[in-house]
Amino acid sequence: MNKKSIRTLLFNHSFIIVLLLSLIMIIIIMFSINIFFKKMYNSTIKQSVISVNRYFNSNLKYLDYYSVEYENIVKNFLDEVYVMYFNKNFSEKYNKLKSSYIKDKQFIKDINYYIINKDGVITETDYQKDLGLNISKRVPTFWKKLNTKLKENGEYIEKISFELKTNLPRIYGYKILNDGEIFEVGILLNDRAVPNFFKEISSVKFNFIEGIYVYNISYIPFSFESPFLDDKEKLIFDDIDYFNNSSDYIIREKVNGEKTFVYLKWRPDEDYTLTALTKIEIDFSELIKTKNYIIFISLLVTAIFLFVFTIYLYYNARKVEKPLQQLIRNIENGKIDEIETAIFEIDTLIKYYSHLLSELVKKANEEEEELLNLKKKLENIEKEKNMLYDIALKDELTKLFNKKGAEKVFQRVISNNESFCVIYINLDNLKNVKKAFGENISDDLIKDFVEIVKKTIRDRDFIFRLSDDEFLILLRFVNIEISQKILKRLVEYVKKFNITTDKDYKISMSYGLLEYTGQDIKDIITDARKKMEDMKEKKKEILKRLKNKR
Repeated sequence: MNKKSIRTLLFNHSFIIVLLLSLIMIIIIMFSINIFFKKMYNSTIKQSVISVNRYFNSNLKYLDYYSVEYENIVKNFLDEVYVMYFNKNFSEKYNKLKSSYIKDKQFIKDINYYIINKDGVITETDYQKDLGLNISKRVPTFWKKLNTKLKENGEYIEKISFELKTNLPRIYGYKILNDGEIFEVGILLNDRAVPNFFKEISSVKFNFIEGIYVYNISYIPFSFESPFLDDKEKLIFDDIDYFNNSSDYIIREKVNGEKTFVYLKWRPDEDYTLTALTKIEIDFSELIKTKNYIIFISLLVTAIFLFVFTIYLYYNARKVEKPLQQLIRNIENGKIDEIETAIFEIDTLIKYYSHLLSELVKKANEEEEELLNLKKKLENIEKEKNMLYDIALKDELTKLFNKKGAEKVFQRVISNNESFCVIYINLDNLKNVKKAFGENISDDLIKDFVEIVKKTIRDRDFIFRLSDDEFLILLRFVNIEISQKILKRLVEYVKKFNITTDKDYKISMSYGLLEYTGQDIKDIITDARKKMEDMKEKKKEILKRLKNKR
């Protein structure tokens, strides 16, 4: 049997274990560093994309504002040219009117008219480059949407877009001719007419971003400082869906990941036809240098630790071996010397330690069980709290915020210094429907009305149920003119419902529109309600007069 000294056993075995542990530690360190920097890499890209999208969305209000600002100009010109088109000397009169508009309104750069047949082909225009262009094939989605809008109203004024070749702002208006063809007017605005926030995209700052470049759907850059896209990059944009969540983008890496390019598409709501193709250039070279430096330091520290621990092991092995060798020599020589080997004390310590550890484990398990029970109780309390909070602030039938919930929302909106308007609505016939058909049918009326309102307002707006038949709509970031248009659209949707529904009831409502000018929350609600009550009284007077005439 091959016998070994206690020093060899203690040192060699311990050294091998420490060496293996060091290797495992190196692997763990490398793995952890890679995971950490990968998360930082992914987080940087994700936050960069979110920052760009948030920048676009936050500036959308300017397009909303200027679309409304120039809508009447387009409508007036469209109406005049439309009437003029059926008269003699149309070309002469049109050019005269066009020159007059361009001269009087300095923000207008050019105006063109188009005649589009039922197949979507431009058959007549004063902009000859577009003659013969088939809109139904080039932009089929827009063509379908345009026909839908014209069938509904006979006229459609598009929101601001940007010309594909020059990126100048442009706004179009459409009317249906008697033969079913479409009469179109396009007004080209100069670059000062509408703030082009695509050019200012460089103001978005985030870690490691080297450049942000924005292009239109024809790959023309909005800024002269933006580089042109190569064919591969154009194909990348063709494969991307429009940005709806944090994963709708494509990443391309160069130079071992030091240079990263992120590609995404952004488009406003369906009322706009413009598209922003965005390329984000991110420089991760400093991040990779930092990563390599940390790996090097980690390896160096591990190597130093291994060396120091080897010396320490050797020293302790000699410390244990020396008194045992002395004891062996004393036994061989027949000497009886008191040598402190500490063997008995170590055994005693192990015994007591084992007992203590057993008690600690038992106690730890008991405390862990108590902690789990306490955690469950706290979770139940939190669930009950959330349920009570939800009940206190929300209407059970519609899941809308009630009056208390409305006050909290108003407090937040006012504290953010937001501009807004409110519409106070009363369902005139709810009590009669409930009396005639029962509570279930009246609940259906309420649900139908809430769905109509949700379809009318935007995601940023709120609707509250203040009482059984009274509702309040909060329209954010709007003035009184835009609010009136939204209210008009709501009234039209209600009329459409009443005409098309086969249900036992119709929806009748009275309303009051109010713009926020610094009032208290209670005054806002009270004043809006007063306007609603005035409308309600006028409706009663009208009904009373009609009855008297009969």
